[in-house]
Amino acid sequence: MTDKGSMREKTLKIEKFAGYLLPVVIFSLALWTLDRQIRHLQSMYVLRSITSIPLSHIELAFFLTFLSYLTLTGYDYLAVRHINHPMPYKQTVSASFISTSISYSVGFNVLTGSSLRYRLYSRNGLNLRQIWEIIIFCILTFWVGFCFVGGLLFTFYPVKLSDYVPEIPIPLNLIGILLLLSVAIYFIFSFRRLNFRAKGYQIRVPEPRIAFLQLGLSSVDYLLSGSIIYFLLPSNPHLTLLHVLVFFALAQIIGLISTVPGGLGVFETLMLFMLEPYFGTVDIIKPLLLFRTIYYFVPFLIGLLALMFYEYQERDEFLRKIEKATYSSLSELTPQVFSILVFLGGVSLLFSGALPSDPRYLHDLNYIIPLPLIEASRLFGSIMGVLLLLLANGVWKRIDGAYVLSLSVLLMGGIFALLKDLDYHEAAILFILFFFLLPCRKYFYRKSSLMHQSFSKSNVTAITLVFVSFVWLGFFSYHNVKYSNELWWQFGINSQASSFLRATVGAFILLLVLGMAKILSPFSRDIHMPGAEEMELAKKIVNQSEETSGNLVFTEDKYLFFDDEKQAFLMYGVSGKTWVAMGDIVGTSNHAKELIWDFYEMSKLHQGRAAFYEVSEKYIPVYLDLGLTLIKIGEEAKVPLEAFTLEGSASKDFRYTVRNVEKKGYWFEIISEEEVQSLMPELRNISDAWLKLKAGKEKRFSIGYFDEKYLSNFPIAIVRNESEIVAFANIWAGADNEEISVDLMRHSSDAPDRTMEYLFVKLMLWGKENGYRRFSLGMAPLSGLETRQFAPMWHKIGSLIFTHGEHFYNYKGLRDFKEKFNPVWSPKYIALPNGFKQGLALKDIAALISGGVKGIFSKENKRPASRRGKQQLSEKPSEELT
Repeated sequence: MTDKGSMREKTLKIEKFAGYLLPVVIFSLALWTLDRQIRHLQSMYVLRSITSIPLSHIELAFFLTFLSYLTLTGYDYLAVRHINHPMPYKQTVSASFISTSISYSVGFNVLTGSSLRYRLYSRNGLNLRQIWEIIIFCILTFWVGFCFVGGLLFTFYPVKLSDYVPEIPIPLNLIGILLLLSVAIYFIFSFRRLNFRAKGYQIRVPEPRIAFLQLGLSSVDYLLSGSIIYFLLPSNPHLTLLHVLVFFALAQIIGLISTVPGGLGVFETLMLFMLEPYFGTVDIIKPLLLFRTIYYFVPFLIGLLALMFYEYQERDEFLRKIEKATYSSLSELTPQVFSILVFLGGVSLLFSGALPSDPRYLHDLNYIIPLPLIEASRLFGSIMGVLLLLLANGVWKRIDGAYVLSLSVLLMGGIFALLKDLDYHEAAILFILFFFLLPCRKYFYRKSSLMHQSFSKSNVTAITLVFVSFVWLGFFSYHNVKYSNELWWQFGINSQASSFLRATVGAFILLLVLGMAKILSPFSRDIHMPGAEEMELAKKIVNQSEETSGNLVFTEDKYLFFDDEKQAFLMYGVSGKTWVAMGDIVGTSNHAKELIWDFYEMSKLHQGRAAFYEVSEKYIPVYLDLGLTLIKIGEEAKVPLEAFTLEGSASKDFRYTVRNVEKKGYWFEIISEEEVQSLMPELRNISDAWLKLKAGKEKRFSIGYFDEKYLSNFPIAIVRNESEIVAFANIWAGADNEEISVDLMRHSSDAPDRTMEYLFVKLMLWGKENGYRRFSLGMAPLSGLETRQFAPMWHKIGSLIFTHGEHFYNYKGLRDFKEKFNPVWSPKYIALPNGFKQGLALKDIAALISGGVKGIFSKENKRPASRRGKQQLSEKPSEELT
């Protein structure tokens, strides 16, 4: 088993490495092939020639792009009707455009587009199955149209590609027939109402009317996008629109298969090969560059801004619901906006360092600035570009060090842009970005190490592709310069190729050094169960905390994560790939936000995902900054003890409980920590009998369990008579007499009715006498959820279970029981990753609490509440939830 596990782990690492490497290798090969085709051109000539394309053609390209994306929104509009969940067109338009425009450019369309659709549609009340059907429907719609149009073109208009590209082993007309046959099979399934099955999941084929609409929409979309390149190309009597559509189909499908983001480089290389017999190379390159900009880059920027605005609206609405005004304006998205701008600033510095400078500016500059300073500026300008690419990740994550360094690098980058070739356009952009970023210090609150930050696959791929493009662009710009060893040591205003070579090596060494330092650096924290010294520190922090929930640390079954000042900590467990922080931060710290961020980063460094279980409103903005989704799981009840009394008509039920229990010869008593050990055998007997009655096993992580070492840390409240103890609960006490609560509560089968209610009442009176301000009754799970028409689906389901779920657990009865004490209710949440990882995280959390996946389905969890159980409502919140 160990060898198999080791092999599986190695296989996963190889797959992960291949996932990083494959797009870069394909992209590099595409650039190498492209370079061989256009090496006779001058880069400046290519850029200037773009302006020769008529403005009317560019306007037409934008119009066709608009129509294409408008058609794409029809995919989702049809999909929501296919699943019988019609939504307003406005909602489907935003979900479709955001997911499509971003996934087309980022690449990994199925994964990226699916995650975005899940994120957007789940907020509109759709469940996982419905969203999955929409995703499958949209994928099928694309392929139905592609197979239909491509099949017609390949069958009836088979261009002889073997003259232009490497010979395809299968004739195009045969490929076309196969494509048309697949469309026919799809419609046979549709007319006969047959369905596909994939990995045990049933995919419903739409009815014929919707299937024909799918075919029409996707065919129109393909014709629109393919026509854009045709109208950007110069006119040629030997090249028709059908030619271009055939070429476009082949290049598009191979670009999708390559997994390179947006097929970048791969698509352009194939189109260049196929169009070469009709035009000169530069006449092909400029339409392809414009197509990439108009059809991919511009919608990507609009979609990204739309997504950011959507996220702002969601968090603003969420925070308004809980009556917090933390996010009062769009400026709270400042770090994300500046992260993108900083990254683009790095791209600008790198690419300008790869392109040759205008000789006129260089000659004028040489009279003012010494040559060594010009040469140094060329080198350091490219290095500043690499630094900005790396710093963008830290800016996104609100790290103060990334903010300060970004300001410095932007300022120096602007100065170097002026010194190397008087590039005042680029310098102005960098200086403007510097001055806009300068007053935004308050949004970068994380005091964390830049070297310990995780880089996602998208980060690494984007940085690598930009660097590879920089190298290729430089070699393409100076391909007429014959290489020799002397090039490395040539200096002068006419030795720009030498400057580029030195800048490339400098940037590569910087990336290599930082990459090796990142690989070899230890994780930000050592992962181990707490020792005696750490437990003493945790005990000190808990004893100084007004909240009582930190006492869970004494179960010693959780890892501890301290802040740098050792004034606060998070306790957490690991289940599967999910790192679950239990509750809010324990203690008081000036760096509480950084502690949450550092925990999140540590989970990423270990290839995991972070979740925060049973948290309050205190740090909701930070969880939102992490990109997590907050789900309300219930409400916690806290009783103000100053107002609690047995006097008056409102407390007559409590008076009856006290008289009834004490009349039978039982009384309430507090046992100090020193005396607990002597009663431990009797307490264990009660606990064992209670567990046997429940036909279950101890829950852990979010609740204390019977352990002599754990219980010896606290005083115990007991209910007893002359001969025996019939019920007990350990007491959690907060600092400064602020709060008391109970954790482990057990009673014997001999306990009289209302024993636990009696224990609560007497404990509250005891707390009031000893000056405590409030008593925590714990959480009532699933209570307080919204039931309105547009409430989230989780709220509707949770509210339904709360109202009618007596068969599974007495949720409503528990809320009613706690409501008798007239408490103040406050919401509790769980912060989870977005997308499909959300379900995996929930499964891992349930397994962690239940002691394994089997524990989730134990008898205890399925046991309906009996009449006696309703009277003895005494479980801990997390145990209730599971």
